Formats: sequence, C-alpha cells, structure tokens
Amino acid sequence: MIRRYACCLAVLAVLVNRASAEPSPESARAYLASIRPSPELQAFLDRTVESLEATDPNLRRTDVHIALLDISPGDAPRLAHRRGREPIYPASVVKFVYLMAAYAWQEQGTRSIDPQMDALLTQMIRDSSNQATQEVFARLTGTVTGPKLPPAKYRDFRERRLAVERWVRTLGVSDLHCVNPTYDSDRFIFGRDKQFLSDRSLADALPQRAGEFPNRNAMTAVGTAELLALLATDRALSPESSATVRQRMRHDLARHPHLVHRLAGGAARLPDLEVYSKSGTWGPIYADAGIVHHASGRQLVLVVFTEGEPPYRGDFIADLTERVAQELLLQAPSPPGRGSG
Repeated sequence: MIRRYACCLAVLAVLVNRASAEPSPESARAYLASIRPSPELQAFLDRTVESLEATDPNLRRTDVHIALLDISPGDAPRLAHRRGREPIYPASVVKFVYLMAAYAWQEQGTRSIDPQMDALLTQMIRDSSNQATQEVFARLTGTVTGPKLPPAKYRDFRERRLAVERWVRTLGVSDLHCVNPTYDSDRFIFGRDKQFLSDRSLADALPQRAGEFPNRNAMTAVGTAELLALLATDRALSPESSATVRQRMRHDLARHPHLVHRLAGGAARLPDLEVYSKSGTWGPIYADAGIVHHASGRQLVLVVFTEGEPPYRGDFIADLTERVAQELLLQAPSPPGRGSG
C-alpha cells in the first residue's frame, strides 16, 4: 500500500512538473499585456532610422515598418516602432509562424512531426521552399489543393484555412493574418486556393490593390515581434519545443552568406550574438524578423518590413540590427544567467 502510494505521488509529481513547464495562453496574453511603449527606446529608434536614411536615398523612397522589443530577462518588455501597427504583406517571413504552429499542433496531439514533416519544415525554413510550405500548411490545416468548391464544402475549407490564425489569437496576438501558404507565382494558384484568396469576406486581409488578391497574408511588425517574443521567452510553446524552433531558425553568415544584408549580417559585426530569424523577399517586399540573443542572456526582437518601387535591397536591415544590438545588448548591464524572460 505504501509502495502504491509512493508511486502515485511520483506520477503526480511528474504531471505537475510537466504542467508547470507547459505554457498557457493566459501566461502568453499576460506577458504581451505587460509590454509598454518606451519613450527612450522610441527616441533611440527614431534617431537611428533618421541617421541611416540620411545616407541612403533609396531607403528614403521606401516604406519601412519596424518593431523593436527589448525583452531582456529581469526587465519589463519595452516597445518602440515605426508604422509597426500597419499590416503589410510578409512574404516568406510568415513561414516561421507555420513552423511554430507545427510544434504547437504536436504538443496538442493533433499532428505529429514525423520524418517527412521534419524534412518539410527544414526545407521551408532553411531553403525557404514555397513547395514545402504548401505541404506544411496543408498538413496544419487539413486542406488539399483541388478544383473550386461548392458553397457548403467551401465553408468547411475556409474554416480550416483559418486554423493557424485562430491559434495565434489565443496567445493574444490579434494582427497576424496567416491563412495562406506561399507560392512561387500567381500562375500556380488555381481552384479552391484561388477561391479562398479571392474571398473578400475576411476582415483581416490587406486592402486590395490593382492586380492583387483581396485575401492575402498580412502581418504587422508589432504583431510579428510579439509572437517572436513569446517564442524567445518560451511562452507560446514548451521550453523544449521553443528551443528546437529557435535552433531551426538560427542563422549565421558562415552557413548563410546570402543573409549579409539582413539581421544575421548585422549581428555578425558584433561579438557573442546569435540570431533566430526568418527573412522574406517578394517583388517590392524586403524583410526580416527575428530574435537577437547575447551570450549574457540579454535579447531583443527586431522586425523590419520594407516595401518600395523600385524594390529596396540595401544594407538598412543589417545596419539597424548592428546599432540596436550595440545599444541594447552590449552596453546594458548583463544579468546573471540566461533565464527565459
């Protein structure tokens, strides 16, 4: 009897420890609610952007959306942004959202990351493969491509395509419209995919412009930064899944020299930094979003979307990353240990 009682206590302890390690939507929402605008950080961001614009005429002709979050452990999260609450087409930046969702689905027991899914996730993030993203998104939402659907079946398809957005909203992030995979070209979009992209009834889609589908993906810089902050502090996924997702998103110039103009390029100019990010390039869009982590445990989130005609392809993202990391991660006092924010 005593042995059985002790066994029950041991099992209960495991369950309690596991439950305490699992994040809850409530804790995620509470953390996001604790983020406060910082006048000091805003002044620094404004000065820095204006300084970079002064020497870059191409940048001055470009629409720029930025969010900067200081999420170092022991400090209340501080926010600064420029046009950070205006939605914009995210290009391949959206793929990190689907990576996070894959691990959330696995933790919920609704989908597993089997060897095939694991390979698809690698291709989606490492190679930024649109074909792999389509397969991943189909698995996450339980949808398949095919001919146009009649009204009743389309309603079911439509609801399934909103699965990732609904999950993100449970965490308290309300301005990420992540409802489509990515495509190599509009000419590969047909049938029910085109039917959904043409659906004007979804309020969170971008305002339609000539020649564009009305129901495209849309993300704000601030919403993107909020989700990344939850990833950085283990509040959207378990610590184990969060660490795995971050490692899948880890980028450095030794392995990814093409990112010299992005967050990884700017971080490489300074010591003891790691970057977990996803970049995006499509037509007028040039973007990057990620976590910059210092060996001391201090960390920040930086999201930059640029949109221009002609498209901007300069050093702004890398230069901004270097300056904000220098200011927030290398000059501030370093708390002991890494912590999780």
